Amino acid sequence: MSTLARREREKRQRRNEILEAAEAVFSEKGFKGTTMQEISERVELSKGTIYLYFKSKEELYLSVCVKGVAEFGEDLEAAARKAGSLEEIIRAVYMAYIDHSLEKPAIFRVLRDTFIEQVRQNLSPATIEEISGIIRSWLELESGLIEEGIARGVFRRDLDPYGFSLTAWRMSTALIELALLKEPGVAERGDLDRYFEQSIELLIRGARADTKPAAGGRQGKRSTSSRP
Repeated sequence: MSTLARREREKRQRRNEILEAAEAVFSEKGFKGTTMQEISERVELSKGTIYLYFKSKEELYLSVCVKGVAEFGEDLEAAARKAGSLEEIIRAVYMAYIDHSLEKPAIFRVLRDTFIEQVRQNLSPATIEEISGIIRSWLELESGLIEEGIARGVFRRDLDPYGFSLTAWRMSTALIELALLKEPGVAERGDLDRYFEQSIELLIRGARADTKPAAGGRQGKRSTSSRP
C-alpha cells in the first residue's frame, strides 16, 4: 500500500472515530449541552484536530445524523428484500427500524432530538432541512408501498399513503422511547416486544381494503382552525 493510500485510510478511520465519539456525547447531552472540547476528550484528539475534519459543531452534528440515517437505511432495505408480500415488507421495515434503534440507541436519540423544538432553535434552517429531507425520503419510500397496495386492491382507496408512513414512524418512535427508559413506568418491559408487533398489526389491519372507514371519519388534510 502506498503512503498516500495509507494516509487516506487513516483519515477515514480518524473521521469515523470522531463521529462515533460525537454521537455518544450528543446522545448523552444533546446538541446545546455538548461542546467540541468534550468530544475531543472522548475521542482523545485535540480540539484543533477535530476542526480539521469538521468546521463547526453543527457540521459535526449533521454528519452524525447523515451517517446514522445511512446505517438505518441499510437495515431497512435489507429487511425489505427478505420479505414477500406488501404487508410483510411493511411489517419487516417497521420492525427493522425498531430493532436498529434498540441496538444503536445513541444515534436514535440524536435523530429524535432533531424533531424537538429546543434543539432546532440551535440549528440552521439548512441543517434542519437536510435532516428532514432524508427522513421524508424514508417516509416516501414506504408511501410508495402503500400506493402500490391501493392500486392492487390490498389497501383502502381512501387511505393517505404518506399519512400512514408518518403515523407508523411516530408510533414506533414513541414505543422505542419507552423501551429505552430504565424504568418505563407505564408498561412492563417484558410486554414491549408484544406492543411493537401489535402496533404495526393495528395499522395494517386498519389499512386493508376490507376495513370500513370509521363512522364520521374525515378525509383529506386535518383542519388546524380552532373550534368554539
